[in-house]
Amino acid sequence: MSEIVDRILPLLLENRELNSKGINLLQKAHQQISKKKSEDRSAEEWFVLGYYAQQVQNYDDAQAHFTQAVLKNPQFEAAYKFRAAVCIDTQQFEDALYDLEKALEIDPTYIDAIFEMARLYHERDENTKALKELESLLKQDAENSDAYALMGSTHEKMGDYDKAILAFDKAIELDPESGHYFTQRGLAHYFADQFEPARKDLEVAQQLSGSNHITQFNLGLVLGEIDEHVKDAFRNFEKAFKRAPDMLNQFYKQASMSEKSRLEGRLENLVKKNSSINDSSGGQFYREQFVQLIERKLNEAKRQSAEVKS
Repeated sequence: MSEIVDRILPLLLENRELNSKGINLLQKAHQQISKKKSEDRSAEEWFVLGYYAQQVQNYDDAQAHFTQAVLKNPQFEAAYKFRAAVCIDTQQFEDALYDLEKALEIDPTYIDAIFEMARLYHERDENTKALKELESLLKQDAENSDAYALMGSTHEKMGDYDKAILAFDKAIELDPESGHYFTQRGLAHYFADQFEPARKDLEVAQQLSGSNHITQFNLGLVLGEIDEHVKDAFRNFEKAFKRAPDMLNQFYKQASMSEKSRLEGRLENLVKKNSSINDSSGGQFYREQFVQLIERKLNEAKRQSAEVKS
């Protein structure tokens, strides 16, 4: 291996979030390895190429590169784990299961592989199995904030909102700068009909992660439930859909049936609730615009989903 691969590889294997210096190092390693002939690349070099492709969401190349890594070194457990993560993201669940079982056969204590196994079960709505894997992981690493966050998300999918919020509390305690954790806890509060705590969490998430179409949509969802904030709810939805017009359509393509049903029910209830209110305080215009926007986007998502099925 080259010196640059020796330097970047430990960071990738530990699954650390790369800072700007690490990203620059990864790009240089990618450029250097790409100049070599395929047959001259080591397993570690194929792994770096796979990691790079995964980061830029070129999943086909990522899978192919990780495959070359395990062909070069069949005992390379990290390559199996990372290939599994790509398979989960692309909903190739059986392939992901094979890779994770292989990684854990090589190293039964491999925490990142246990986490991905839990994520696999979570994505397949096998929630009890997901929780079992996470409990096993936390026995080895009691301060794994991602494990608590995934546990919270799993409890939320099961409708156990109190348990979900407690798990997100622990994740935030361990990593109070994660806007993602605040978003997840905010949505757990929202689906538990705790709208003010939800609003506060999502506003913190926006401060930490910045304003984007997802944070704006989530905040609009919550504000729509609070009568005096209907104008703000409309403005957030308007900005979200301006930035990402197909956002709801993409959610319908990627989400599980239970997630689609839950969000659809909430949006339909917002339409019903706000359609029945005659606001004489001057907010009626925004209320009507709010209803029309939700109806238009929801009907568009339903129509496109039905066309895909047919």
